[in-house]
Amino acid sequence: MLLKKIVLRNRDVFEQVVEGWSKKMNIEVEVFDGKESLLEIVDSIVILHEDFNISKENKELREVLENHNKISHLVDINATVNASVTSLKYWLENNKPKSVLVVGEDKLTKNTRLENYFDKLSQTLN
Repeated sequence: MLLKKIVLRNRDVFEQVVEGWSKKMNIEVEVFDGKESLLEIVDSIVILHEDFNISKENKELREVLENHNKISHLVDINATVNASVTSLKYWLENNKPKSVLVVGEDKLTKNTRLENYFDKLSQTLN
C-alpha cells in the first residue's frame, strides 16, 4: 500500500470523512493529540482544496512543514479526477512518505467531487 499512515489534526467534519475512507482502505489513522510535535509525527502533508482556495492556516502549516524539510502535495478536487488521483499516486510512489498529514476545509465535504475523488483513489491504491 502506497499510503501507510494518515495523520489528522482533529475530528472535524472533513477529518471524519478522511478517517472513514482510511478505515475502509485499512490505512492506519492517527489523530494528532499534541503530546509530540507535529514535526516529529509526520514526514509530509497533503492539502485537499477547491480551485486553489486554501485557508491561511493550511498555507502556513504547509510552509512550516516545508521549512522543516517535509514534503507537500496539493490536490484540487475540482480538477480532472483521473489527473488528480494519478498525480497523488505518483507523488506517493516517488516520495514514499510513511506518515501523511491530510488537511482540508470542512466545506469540501459538501462538494460531491470529494466522494468521487476518494472512490477513484481507492481503486488506484489497491
